[in-house]
Amino acid sequence: LTHQSDQHQQRESRVSERRMSSSKLLSYLRALPETREVLARENMTLLADGLTGWVVLHMAGRPVNVINEAFLTDLNAVLDAAEAQAKAKAIRVLVFGSEKRQSFVAGADIHGMFGNTDFRKAQQGSEACQQVLGRIEQLAVPTVAAIDGAALGGGLELALCCTYRVCADHKKVTLGLPEVKLGLLPGGGGTVRLPKLIGLQAALQIILPGGALRAHKALRVGLVDRVFPGTDDHPGQFKFIMAVQDFAGRLYGKPARRPYINRFRSGSMQNRLLDGTSIGHYIVARTAAGNLDKSTKGKYPAPYQALDSALQALSLPQKEALKVEALNFAKLSVSPECKALMSLFLMTQDAKRYRKHIRDAPRVDRPKKIGVIGAGVMGAQIAVLAAARGFRVYIRDIKEEFVNKGLAFVQAHFQRLVQRERMTAAKMERVVALVTGGVELDGFADCDLLIEAAVERMDLKKRIVQDCERVIRPDCIFATNTSSLSITELASASQRPANVVGLHFFNPVNRMPLVEVIRGDTTSPKAMAVAYSVALALGKIPVLCGDCPGFVVNRILGIYMAEAGKLLLEGQSILDIDHALLSFGMPMGPFRLMDEVGLDVAAHVAPVLENGLGERYKQNPKYAQVLARNPKVLGKKTGAGFYTYDANGRQQGANASLLGQIAEIAAEEKNKSSSSSLSASAIMDRCVLVMLNEACYILDEGIVNRAADLDLAMVMGTGFAPFYGGLFAYADRRGLKSIVKRMRKLAKRCGARFEPHPMLLRMAESGERFHADRPDTSKLRSPKSNPRSRL
Repeated sequence: LTHQSDQHQQRESRVSERRMSSSKLLSYLRALPETREVLARENMTLLADGLTGWVVLHMAGRPVNVINEAFLTDLNAVLDAAEAQAKAKAIRVLVFGSEKRQSFVAGADIHGMFGNTDFRKAQQGSEACQQVLGRIEQLAVPTVAAIDGAALGGGLELALCCTYRVCADHKKVTLGLPEVKLGLLPGGGGTVRLPKLIGLQAALQIILPGGALRAHKALRVGLVDRVFPGTDDHPGQFKFIMAVQDFAGRLYGKPARRPYINRFRSGSMQNRLLDGTSIGHYIVARTAAGNLDKSTKGKYPAPYQALDSALQALSLPQKEALKVEALNFAKLSVSPECKALMSLFLMTQDAKRYRKHIRDAPRVDRPKKIGVIGAGVMGAQIAVLAAARGFRVYIRDIKEEFVNKGLAFVQAHFQRLVQRERMTAAKMERVVALVTGGVELDGFADCDLLIEAAVERMDLKKRIVQDCERVIRPDCIFATNTSSLSITELASASQRPANVVGLHFFNPVNRMPLVEVIRGDTTSPKAMAVAYSVALALGKIPVLCGDCPGFVVNRILGIYMAEAGKLLLEGQSILDIDHALLSFGMPMGPFRLMDEVGLDVAAHVAPVLENGLGERYKQNPKYAQVLARNPKVLGKKTGAGFYTYDANGRQQGANASLLGQIAEIAAEEKNKSSSSSLSASAIMDRCVLVMLNEACYILDEGIVNRAADLDLAMVMGTGFAPFYGGLFAYADRRGLKSIVKRMRKLAKRCGARFEPHPMLLRMAESGERFHADRPDTSKLRSPKSNPRSRL
């Protein structure tokens, strides 16, 4: 799918010129004697030399090949010509290759699918793709897919229609079916052909998680037939193309089709049973369905429908199996989950274009050296991330022992990668050598960017800015990793306030994709552009936001956790509250989240939010005191918080001691507003709708420019249910009128914090949506059939 396109586009300029295998395929073939051009279309060209035919894919105006209506039209015409050439004995074997560097076909173009809500149109689209790709399978000569890059989604489905698949031996080669990540299933025959080719077990390991394989793994499972050298020693060598030519020459006179599943007659008895018999297929499918129940909680219909298609493909004639696939594809294509996941993909791609989002942003160069202030947990993690991406890094702290601890963390991280065979020892040495440290400020003198990750104290951060400005260059950007403090106030202590910007990473840095890029009142477009581009270079998803307490994510999480605390003081069970939000789709409940964050951190941020944002964030002071009272009860990091944890960090159960103290506070306050237990939906409404209302304040205040920015921040920064597409997307799906009605009832019962924001009232009254440019998901329904009923 096209989620690979921008990544390939960004990397093309950095790829070694030695890798010329597919980037000059057309010119190489045209220079060969006897080669003639049979048919040239906008997106592909058919060439032949009397024995071997080549279909060279070169999607017009795209960095990678994608399958859309124009591609299929051209492919149909090329296949007409190829059939005629084969009939005339002018082609004995047909090879499909790509002119695009390190990309075979990146999948289907989702832009056309995203806007469609017509079930029949979606079904016809799948059937049309199946029909055209299926023509490759029916050719009278052997066919070869020569894969020198990403073959994803429809690209792999095209390759599966070929008699043989060969690929280049380099790390850019990936073969996979990522459709379920967009709420779809492979709609071009992938769920039908892949299980027959490599067996149901191996196929489901690719299809259900939306996974991809490297070249040698694909060879081991039988997905490809050969792996050839993919890196040239000098420009113009064309190792891979020449190897493919030799392979194709050995196929002259060979059958055009090969039988499926012969391999399942060998191997272990268990695999022969599971992949080669109907009872084995049943066992595999039942196990897969159970695993899906655990991993998706039934919230994502796509993998279930894909499982259904794959299972039926093994018992139905291919024509009927393809109909099942097209039917299931259409169900998913017009589902709200699909539109939500597609919108997240499109928002993620859009976030990679920093000059589109930052007004008057100049083009900025990639920094050569980054300084990190603070060698603690966050600072060391940021240093690891930067070094892994090729930046030189200088870590500074106030004591040598702190610096040494940070450097040891960096060393240990990369050593673990070597032990897990994810990095060579030689590369580890090169990467670790990029990181130096010390207590001297002079190490920052040649830095292009400083990232401050010190303790959350404004007086300390101001002093750090002033100290650093004595040695750094005038054009060096100073970025603070604060989670809640004012960028504008910090910049007031700087001699160059235009260079001060917020760059808020989330913990753990290596796993959390979001980075908030915060503009203060004096932050320049250049500083924003540098911070934003560095976040992209570090592999993160940046979201621009304005300066306010908590910015976007922590501001919304603050009111969310405060509401959970109110429910607890009203007598609701901690387990019931967390379970209700887990059922809604959050990755963890609010109290489990507070344990992850740290009760001391939550206690520190809460008054910042209350002082800056007012009554909506007001907490019971005794409750706030309890959270940070005991230094041994600060959450997971100390082994006890709202829950207790074993030595390995596994949750054991509720912490009766802490909850007992909170119960005493509730009794003292005579808080009996919820004398009976609330339903899960009532708990969910209280916690989610208060977040939505705060999100309206954030959007109305201009802290984010678009609803899409807030939705992306919530999903990438909090794990907010991706199948809803974000907080505002959830509101659109539920319906704003329904939400306003519910909030008014909550306001009467629980207080003014639930009074709907004026913007929300206006939009509900006028029938507007937060995402008016997207399909109206309130009118869409999830697939009704449950494939598990077939098992």
